[in-house]
Amino acid sequence: MRGLFLGVCISWIVLACDTKDKKKIKIAGKVDSSVVLLNYNLNKADDSISLRKALQIKELLQTKFKDFNGAVLVSEKGRIIYDTAIGFSDFQTRTRLNLHSSFHLASVSKQFTAMGIMMLEEAGKLSYDDPAVKFIPKLPYKEITIRQLLNHTSGLPNITNYLPNFLSFWDSCEIAGNEDIVYVLNKNKPSLQFKPGTRFSYNNTGYILLGLIVEKVSGMPFDKFITERIFKPLHMDDSRVYSMINNCEVPNRVYGFSHYRGGHSPDENDIRNGLVGEKGVYSSVIDLYKWDQALYTDVLVSQKTIKEAFDHGQVNSGRKINYGFGWRKAKTHDDIVYHFGHWRGFKACIIRFTNEKNLIVILNNTGSRRLKQMALSITDIVNNGDSEKGAL
Repeated sequence: MRGLFLGVCISWIVLACDTKDKKKIKIAGKVDSSVVLLNYNLNKADDSISLRKALQIKELLQTKFKDFNGAVLVSEKGRIIYDTAIGFSDFQTRTRLNLHSSFHLASVSKQFTAMGIMMLEEAGKLSYDDPAVKFIPKLPYKEITIRQLLNHTSGLPNITNYLPNFLSFWDSCEIAGNEDIVYVLNKNKPSLQFKPGTRFSYNNTGYILLGLIVEKVSGMPFDKFITERIFKPLHMDDSRVYSMINNCEVPNRVYGFSHYRGGHSPDENDIRNGLVGEKGVYSSVIDLYKWDQALYTDVLVSQKTIKEAFDHGQVNSGRKINYGFGWRKAKTHDDIVYHFGHWRGFKACIIRFTNEKNLIVILNNTGSRRLKQMALSITDIVNNGDSEKGAL
């Protein structure tokens, strides 16, 4: 049995040899005018424990999730132990996926919107407890704060559910942008779901408004702000904020599909694809690894500021909720933060184990219903079978 394991390990080393020429990338960022360097080690960890876990993940994908189409990256203690890209980025052209393929992150995009707000707060441009109407005067809800938008306690009507009313007067041939949502809310003044700050209710509308606030405060379009202030400093070269309004070029873009009659049918068109902040970020597993590593540093904001994003939010009564700023909190372990995303043919997942500096990223472009099950299965492997720690 030991000989078999050794033989498999040797095979894995041969398969992984193409990653050995990956270079460490030095990234220069500025914090308080001092230069900080990030070293991204893109070589795979090659110790026996990492190799064993990599083989288990590979076997899991080949057996239990053999229909998976997408990309996966897993790191431990900041070192990549497994990465792969399986299938097609475009089923019509039969273009194959790779580790730099750029997927729509759907709601995983929210953490970048939150980071934009955190950067502006740290720069003294806004306060989390400022009313949102300070920056969006036409918003008809005067008491909602930026903090409540960040942790989904605003009580705003969710635009996803409010769409039928939206379509009653909106030209369905036009793509809706973020400003259009303010127009919808101002014109119709739909009732709040609850008094702001009294409950948690996951809400895409809040992050659309946060995207607008980033624009108003920074004086830059949202996509440009995120690119210039986050993607470029971290050398996230595969990442863009895309909408059908800005129609920017996304390098190595992946297209969304749904299963249809035993095949795959394009599944991207929606008039809400002009909205950003709640979604809209395209990125690769490699770039999300870079993002993860940067969050352990002060390159973007201080660790004190980042900590608040990962802490429990709370409602007015003081009751804690399992959501910070763009990140969900695991119910069982304080050190686990994560987010899932689902939109028009795409599903995405990022899970961070901050104490151990472990990371799991899964990106899919067929709307797989089993992505969360896959994430939990990989979590079990990373945690050596401790399923309780993997409870999200």
